[in-house]
Amino acid sequence: MHKRYAAFVLMAACLFVNANVFAQDEQGSVVKVTGEKGSWTLDVNGKPFYIKGVGIGEMTGKGGEDYLRLAQELGANAVRTWGTDQGTREYFDTAWKYGLMVDAGIWLNFAGGTSGHTYIGDSEYKAKKKQEIEDYINKFKKHPALLMWNIGNEAFFFTKDENERVELAKFLEEMVKFVHGLDPDHPVIYTSADTTALRYVHDYVPSLDIFGMNIYGSIRMSHTKWDKSGLNIPYCVTEYGPHGPWDVRKDANGASQDEPDQAKAAIYRDMTGQIMDFKGYNVGGFVFHLGETTQESLTWWNINYKLFKRQAFWEVYKKYTGSRPSNLPPRITAFKLAKAKGIAPGEVVDITAEASDKDSNPLDFQFVVSTAEEGVLKYYVNKEVDTEIKCEGTRFKMVAPPKKGIYRIYLIVNDGYGNVAVANRSFRVE
Repeated sequence: MHKRYAAFVLMAACLFVNANVFAQDEQGSVVKVTGEKGSWTLDVNGKPFYIKGVGIGEMTGKGGEDYLRLAQELGANAVRTWGTDQGTREYFDTAWKYGLMVDAGIWLNFAGGTSGHTYIGDSEYKAKKKQEIEDYINKFKKHPALLMWNIGNEAFFFTKDENERVELAKFLEEMVKFVHGLDPDHPVIYTSADTTALRYVHDYVPSLDIFGMNIYGSIRMSHTKWDKSGLNIPYCVTEYGPHGPWDVRKDANGASQDEPDQAKAAIYRDMTGQIMDFKGYNVGGFVFHLGETTQESLTWWNINYKLFKRQAFWEVYKKYTGSRPSNLPPRITAFKLAKAKGIAPGEVVDITAEASDKDSNPLDFQFVVSTAEEGVLKYYVNKEVDTEIKCEGTRFKMVAPPKKGIYRIYLIVNDGYGNVAVANRSFRVE
């Protein structure tokens, strides 16, 4: 039986944590990198800790969703942030409540281009960043949820000038030593776009404890490049997930084609397994992403939709916990528009949407329309667009938005057991 419901959210109970729960004299965690190549491990308070992580930038969704709680349900033991604005006192306290350690992100801007930043000379930006780092480390270095400090994310990749890259590397080395002086009890990691920063870290950042890699391709290929680099520190897969827009085909509207849920789930399953295969060379990894980042589309990178679990969520869950879920998400078997371009504002367009469920659950169909901008450096890119969807039994019709442009329409199929399948298609209003 097909139904269409108005968009709804599951409201997570508000969690109020006293900001003074963890006093400044709290012992906190002591985290060390121990062993040697092939047997490296993170020790947390003297016990081995292998990262089964997930990236969560914003801990609370726009509808009040508690994504750190969802990380606990995933079977994760660690979460990652990207900037000091994300890793707040509430974030740390809530993570600790759920048994999660925090890879605390400190953002570094790339240099040149449109950034307006430089690492050459005694720049104002470097002075401000050093002060930000000092304040942040002193604020959270005694928090028991702290796992490590993550200084920088893909800054070398987006810095194109070679001289700027070298100065960035020297500044990174200065900051790593600075953090070690402020907090000798937690390692420091830098996150590279895959292996692009290997040479700079090898040549200029000898004090770094862990080399982070964001991998959207082959774990084995990246492992091999790291292995041959001569860098004698472990790595961590700081992001991994499905193919990005740079690796997929464009549709008739020039929009990147988002892969089906089952294809994404297979990628997450295989990459999680490959990371674990190299345990001892790496210290674990962080799935990307749990929450509401809208890069490329509302659902491109997310293993969830609000508090609903997608197939990829359960594939990671099986790897992290060794258990199997009692109920699996449905599968979308057909989704297309009668017209995808040349649509007039306000025109009515027929939609074909079909789905199946192995657990024989009755399925509810929901549609959402959004903008279709693609911008990898922006956390929140796209927004929902109010659009009328008409339902006639099992048939659906969309009234096109009045403003010209490229949009995405999403089919969200809910099985009533906390699971969803999602798919999207682009369309152009002209």
